[in-house]
Amino acid sequence: KKKKKKKTTNPRAMKLDVTAAVAAVVALQLCATDALLPNYLRRRGFSGHEATLLRTDNTTANKVAAPPPPRFFTQDQDHFDGTNTNTWQQAYYVNDTFWTPGSDAPVFICVGGEGPPLDGSVVVASVHCNVAVEFLSTTKALMFAVEHRYYGCHNMSACPVQNFDAKDALRFLSSRQALMDLATFHAFATEKYGLTSANKWISFGGSYPGMLAGWFRIKFPHLVHGSIASSAPVKAQVDFQGYNDVVASAYSVGDNNVGGSDACRSNIANGHATIGQLFGSASGRSRLAKLFGRTADWYSNAENQAEFSGNGVAYFPAQGNDPSCSQPACNVGKICKIMTSGTSDDNVDRLASVTKAQVAWLPRAIQQQTGVTEGLPDFWGYQTCTEFAFYQTCEVGSHCMFTQGLVTLKSQEGFCTSEFGIPSAKVTRNVNASNDNYGAERPVGSCLLYPNGEVDPWHANSILTSPCPGIQTLMVPGASHHAWTHPSAPTDQASVVQARSTIRAAVLHFLADDCN
Repeated sequence: KKKKKKKTTNPRAMKLDVTAAVAAVVALQLCATDALLPNYLRRRGFSGHEATLLRTDNTTANKVAAPPPPRFFTQDQDHFDGTNTNTWQQAYYVNDTFWTPGSDAPVFICVGGEGPPLDGSVVVASVHCNVAVEFLSTTKALMFAVEHRYYGCHNMSACPVQNFDAKDALRFLSSRQALMDLATFHAFATEKYGLTSANKWISFGGSYPGMLAGWFRIKFPHLVHGSIASSAPVKAQVDFQGYNDVVASAYSVGDNNVGGSDACRSNIANGHATIGQLFGSASGRSRLAKLFGRTADWYSNAENQAEFSGNGVAYFPAQGNDPSCSQPACNVGKICKIMTSGTSDDNVDRLASVTKAQVAWLPRAIQQQTGVTEGLPDFWGYQTCTEFAFYQTCEVGSHCMFTQGLVTLKSQEGFCTSEFGIPSAKVTRNVNASNDNYGAERPVGSCLLYPNGEVDPWHANSILTSPCPGIQTLMVPGASHHAWTHPSAPTDQASVVQARSTIRAAVLHFLADDCN
């Protein structure tokens, strides 16, 4: 068994698709009710996909009969070491329902990443790339989905290493390796399926896979004709203050069935600020214990304070907001009803009402989404240290609506050193290197579209303004983290439905363009 490490503060970084980053929020809310929480959630955040899977399932994604099985191709273990001859079998999935061999129909490739592991549903009906799936009958495209080399790798025989407990088992985990995996797959699929230059490739992905999908076009324009890079935070950043700033602004959005208001946002912020003051007195701590559980002494500990309200005393969805969910206090609108009504105008009381409303359903929902990754290494934590950081903070003077000054960059700086032996100065250099390599929010390219959701906090570090004529942007009003990549449902926001139409039009435009 691995030796237990000293507890460190895990950065609230996107385990993109955390990538909403709700674990710390949920951890405190559950601790306050003495509910059990897996250690996994105490140590790392949710990814974007995992968070959005808390959304109500109004689709047929779980009802697809006999999704295609995985297929495999030979992949290099290390694309950048010419002396390493080790290989492994990487999984991919195919939907050729509408494709005619020998035709000039396009090829759609769905990029795998840190969300829920891929299975055959990815090319039939899933949260990953369904905007592409639903366009297959029109374009007659051949669709592939390629599993990521680490996240959810099909089984240990389909991973680049055979033992995740081995020393340096994560050394082959990087976005650069993943992009080379896609390039290798392109060569494999071109030969196996008899593809030619007439078969134009379009890459799709959301969150970290969205980053990879866009970079695949930017770095390999001779292989990939165009890209739809959804909710892709392509600008790496150490102190990702913008995340919680956007969370706060989401609770002011009242249209597109979001249900927020300026009053709601103000009341949430006021309640958390008051909680910060209550920490400072015995009577205040006693009041918190009465409202939220635990003992009064528990609230005198600085680490407990950060856990309790530094990321919010309850689950405040923004990245994973679902206007159609049915559980109590499960979305912005339902939380804002609690925060702007009731017999008490005390905002701390209102926050306690939100946490109590969520107790009935949230612990079970969280546990259902974490079983598949329990016991695995912290893959995303490693990439935050070696490439992206994305440490979500709630600094004093920011727009963060939680208790400011508890979750700071300083409180998270030791994570990479304690977990991976990477000092904070090196993390900063790694972030700078990533931005230099990929161009951050100002890359150069063509036939790329970067859609983002208005209430998705990751849009703070995506591309919101076109950096050059060939790169387009799309802001989807009221939408959460790549909501448009989910299977279409009757409850979808009108803005999400329109976004899918805009994306399809962009794909058709790309296919008709030479994209030089």
